Amino acid sequence: MSHKFSGALILVFVLLTLSGCAMTWTPHWEEAGVDNPTAQSEQLADQARLIFEQAKDRASLLESIEAHQKVLAANPGDYATLVALSTQHILLGTAYTEERGEKTKNFQMAMLYAERGMYTNADFKNSVVGGTLPWDAAANLGKEEVEAMFFWVTALQYEFKEGMTLAGKIVNVRWMQHALKFLDQIEQVAPDFGGGAVEVAKVICYYVLPGSMGGSEKRGDEYMARAVIKGDDWLMPRWARGKYYYVLKGEDEKSRADLQWVATRNRNQFNDPAPWKIHF
Repeated sequence: MSHKFSGALILVFVLLTLSGCAMTWTPHWEEAGVDNPTAQSEQLADQARLIFEQAKDRASLLESIEAHQKVLAANPGDYATLVALSTQHILLGTAYTEERGEKTKNFQMAMLYAERGMYTNADFKNSVVGGTLPWDAAANLGKEEVEAMFFWVTALQYEFKEGMTLAGKIVNVRWMQHALKFLDQIEQVAPDFGGGAVEVAKVICYYVLPGSMGGSEKRGDEYMARAVIKGDDWLMPRWARGKYYYVLKGEDEKSRADLQWVATRNRNQFNDPAPWKIHF
C-alpha cells in the first residue's frame, strides 16, 4: 500500500470519526409548558427549594431533583423550577458523576430545562417556532430569562469540558460562538448579573475559540480580571481561576493559592448557592 493511499485512508477515518462526534440540537419548543401556579404547586415549590438548599451529596441532590420534578408535574411552566432543575443537573453531572456518557446526559438535560425556561418569553418562543435557532433568537430574551441563558451556557461548557472527547471538542468548537450570543445578551439586559460567573463563562469562550472564530486570549485575560473584581462576594470566580484558568496558563502556584483560599473561606459569607459552595 502506498504512503499516499494509506494517508488518504487515515484522513477519511479521521473525518468519519469527527463527523460522528458532531453535536446537534433540535429546539424543544413543543415541550414548553404554560405557567399556571396553584396553591399545590406553590407549596411543592417551597418544599423543593428548601430541599435544594440543604443538598450536600449525590443522594440529597437527587432528592431535590425529584422534588422539583413534582413541581413541574403540577405547573409545567414554572420558570424558577425549570432553571433550578437546570443548575441541579449541571451540579449532578460535574460533582457527582464519573462516567462520561452519564455526564453528557445530565448536561444536555440541563440545557433542555434552561431552554424550556427561555420559552416563558413569548417573543423568544415565537421566533424559535418560526425556525430561528435558540441562540440566534437570544435578542428576544430579557432580564427575566438571564438564569435560563446562563445555565444553558454553563451546561454546554461543562459538556465541552467533561462530556466530549478530544475529537468532539474539535468538531464542536463553534458551539462556543452560540454561547457568546447568550452571554452578550445577558451583559446587555442584566450587566450586574452573576457575581462574575458570566465573565468566567466568557473567559472560557475566548480561550477555546480560535482567533478566526472570535477567540482571544487577551480578551479572556481581561474578563478573568473583571470576574474576580465583580465576584468579591462569590466563591465561584476565584475557584474557576484556580481550577481552570491558572492551570491552563501553567501557573501552578497561583492555582493552588486560589483553591486554598476557596477551601478556607467561611461559606456563609458568600452568595453562591449552598450546594455549589460545597462543591467548590
